[in-house]
Amino acid sequence: MKANDRENSLYDNGKRCIISEEETFMMSLLSARLNPQDTILDLGCGSGEVSASLASNGYRVKGVDFSTTAIEIAKENGLDCCVADLDEGIPHQEGDFVAVWAGDVMEHVFDPIWVLSEARRVLNSSGWLFATIPYDLNWKTRVRTLFGKSYQENVYRSFGQFKHHTFFSESLMRYMYDYAGLNIDRIDYLVTNPFTGNKTISNKPYLRIFSTLMIVVASPKVVAQLNEVDLHAENVA
Repeated sequence: MKANDRENSLYDNGKRCIISEEETFMMSLLSARLNPQDTILDLGCGSGEVSASLASNGYRVKGVDFSTTAIEIAKENGLDCCVADLDEGIPHQEGDFVAVWAGDVMEHVFDPIWVLSEARRVLNSSGWLFATIPYDLNWKTRVRTLFGKSYQENVYRSFGQFKHHTFFSESLMRYMYDYAGLNIDRIDYLVTNPFTGNKTISNKPYLRIFSTLMIVVASPKVVAQLNEVDLHAENVA
């Protein structure tokens, strides 16, 4: 089954984009940096719940998603959105947005460096990228690997599929952002207490071993910095 057909089926059967702790926290980070009426692009907007919440706070929001069914649902709720495959590019002009929201997106695309580069392209020079990205080197993954078990196995057994294409460490994420021309402003971690199961958000790197998710805020590099990145890429090549 094709990926978009599978997603369409999920939305037809009631899938919706739930706003959880990480989205609420990221919205607080966004509100501290943006002004009312600023433009936001919601990458992978799905059925549009996050877009609707952002719009209710006065922002001008556009959304893109590769699921035709999700976009139909979002449009029925009055949202400004369109169908797009992010691996083929973002269908907006350079510098169109003050912020790009990418919640649970980068792990689902085939070329995250390209998509990050596209996000940078559509941001204006003083814009912000807000993203949630898995932290796949948490203690549970390490224990499973130690005992010879794929970190994907439980998900396959439960759902018959695993939709994450990249195994993210923090160092890999940092490399991708740097290569795409983005400066990281801050990283927070969604931490799960291994004894109680309670979730908190912390900016302490030593707690990431108990985390499954990074909340990342970044901004475009200036031209001089981008030239250094291009030179580095040429030297590697």
